[in-house]
Amino acid sequence: MTYIFKATAYTLLAAIALSPACKKVENGYLSNQIRYVDNPMEIKRGQIEQTVAVSNDGSSAPVVYKLLDIRDSTGHHADSFYASYSRYEWIGEFNPDTDTTVELLNKKRQLVNKPPFDFNVHTGAFTFYNTTTKVPLGKYDFDIQASNENGTKIFKNIASFTLVDDAPYVIGAGGGALFLDGTTTSYDIGAPDVTIVKTSDEGTNIVLKITDQYGNAFNPAAGEIIRRGDRSDFGTYAQFHPLVYTDSTMTCNFETTPFPLKQSTYGYLIYYRIPSQYVIADPGYAPDNKQVYSANPRFQFNIYQEGTYEVTVKVKHVTRDH
Repeated sequence: MTYIFKATAYTLLAAIALSPACKKVENGYLSNQIRYVDNPMEIKRGQIEQTVAVSNDGSSAPVVYKLLDIRDSTGHHADSFYASYSRYEWIGEFNPDTDTTVELLNKKRQLVNKPPFDFNVHTGAFTFYNTTTKVPLGKYDFDIQASNENGTKIFKNIASFTLVDDAPYVIGAGGGALFLDGTTTSYDIGAPDVTIVKTSDEGTNIVLKITDQYGNAFNPAAGEIIRRGDRSDFGTYAQFHPLVYTDSTMTCNFETTPFPLKQSTYGYLIYYRIPSQYVIADPGYAPDNKQVYSANPRFQFNIYQEGTYEVTVKVKHVTRDH
């Protein structure tokens, strides 16, 4: 009996010792709580925007993500997001300090026909491009798939983003002064009124017009608008093409956003001088009514979206003499 008992005991112990080896061991960990912390996301239509990466909730790396579907507010597949549109794509590192010609710029970019977004399979982040101007505004839901050594899981309606319209530009602070010819004596006339109208989603042009208080345009082609010493002007930020002048406007083809691409010594400020022979100052803003005071507006703006823009700078308290 003793021998039989010992043999049985050894058999049971061996079975217990071997039993874990028969159970399948999971490789890694894939969470059920993978999520986008920034949810819902707001995306400015027509601007380059990048979302934050997905939170993998401690899942074993590497996790590979796949975008399964984007649906519009009706719950249907968002065809407009999957359609292809023409845009530039960077193929090299662009340096605005050295890539100062269109030829050099084109070595760093190529024209492609692709959907208006990319999805990063390693981070789960989206990059939206300027061609989202082709996509309707509204809320979009999406699904993703996550995979690692543990397996694959699908996350339906994991998050949403809302495509919104936002001003594609910023108007900064400015100023204005009358200067007595040949001196540094000045008289404040206040910052000019700057208005920007986007006239088209096509092109990369800014049409700048500087006017008197009544909207009469000064003529840059005839010398009615000149540089102010060594201060930055509109042409300072014209990275790729010289300005084109008419009798009322200056046009810059900025090629790529943002505009300006980089600051000058004076930040983003644009300075101009309107010589005294073209200016009649309002009474009370200069000591007398003699035509010996130039008008000197300064202003700034930034453009963040491709398109064609009309920028009007209205100088206060002066009238154009023509």
